[in-house]
Amino acid sequence: MARQNARQMTIRGGLKGLRNEGLETESPDATMVEPLLQRFGADPAASLAVAFVLGRIRDVAAVEALKSLEERAGSKEIRREIRRSLFKLAQGGLGPAEAEAPQAEDTGANFSLAPEIEGYLSSVTGGGSRMVILTRPQPGGGLMVMQAAVNDRRGLERLGGNVIRRKELRQMMEDMKGALGVSMTPVPWEYADWLVHEAYQKLTESPGEGVADYPRIRTHLTAARPTQRSHPIFDRVDADSIDTAALSETSEKLLEEPELRTWFVEKDLLEPYLQRLEETEHSRIVLNPMQKEERFRTLVREAVQGIVLGPETGPAFEQRFEDAALHLHAAGQEEKAKTVLGVALAIRRGDLGSLGVPLLEALVMRSISLHKTQEKEEAAEEPSLIVKP
Repeated sequence: MARQNARQMTIRGGLKGLRNEGLETESPDATMVEPLLQRFGADPAASLAVAFVLGRIRDVAAVEALKSLEERAGSKEIRREIRRSLFKLAQGGLGPAEAEAPQAEDTGANFSLAPEIEGYLSSVTGGGSRMVILTRPQPGGGLMVMQAAVNDRRGLERLGGNVIRRKELRQMMEDMKGALGVSMTPVPWEYADWLVHEAYQKLTESPGEGVADYPRIRTHLTAARPTQRSHPIFDRVDADSIDTAALSETSEKLLEEPELRTWFVEKDLLEPYLQRLEETEHSRIVLNPMQKEERFRTLVREAVQGIVLGPETGPAFEQRFEDAALHLHAAGQEEKAKTVLGVALAIRRGDLGSLGVPLLEALVMRSISLHKTQEKEEAAEEPSLIVKP
């Protein structure tokens, strides 16, 4: 974790230096390739930052530039960063998919740019669930694949492991996107591994399907100790560049993005507020519509403070917004990714500002509506003991 943090700090310093020289680092295009190449080699921080930024340029010129820099890389860290960027571009369809045929034993020109172990993370669905996939090429061919359903509150829910072909892995990801609407984004395998490990440690009840096999299946991927690291969104977006002062302008329309469309606040968290709402609705005190609306808004704001910023649940919501930012960024929605990441950073600080965040209030209101609708449907389905004439 210390080495990873050192890398991130070095890259951040390099990015700051590039921006000071007028170079675009957040949304670069092909016109930035040549200016970036001219800065490579100035110092280690600049070189790491150049390799990192080139990985954001979805153009074949960036692929060619990165390949040309491998011979000039002065350290292993810089070569690793070049390979990370090449792998990210290959995942987006640029350059050869070297991950298709790993050749770890070949130290010549066919060296695989993909890490031996790969990690993938799905977008968040429902109340904090996501799919984590780890893969590793097998000596006899195929990939050892571990699939884990992880919930940020309940822990590891389901787990499976098998050896399949890469073509089958791609098809599995496509099927998940079609059936569940969740997309898979490549992430550093260490982060994916830590997510599964942490979820396994959270288990307090009887394990779900396949979960008991986790220690055995993991040994087919790695014998290394799980290592905690920062969220991969911070590899792509400089947190220092995000202004959270205008969160009150954050649009609730972001909830309609595919990465947030299925989100809701779990009923057990909202239960105290649902009870208060029920008591208000059946109170003998007569309130006019404006007073009712104000009471409802006050309850929603209190729910945001008590749940989203709560000491026990806050970290889970912070992670959900970090995940959403990661997938938005991977989909090319970089400004929306920054906005969503700004919400995550505000949750981390425990301060949403005096005006609040409409996006979070809309999420709570949508959740209240969902749970009340479900309650009505369940009540309608209950058998009645009254015999109607």
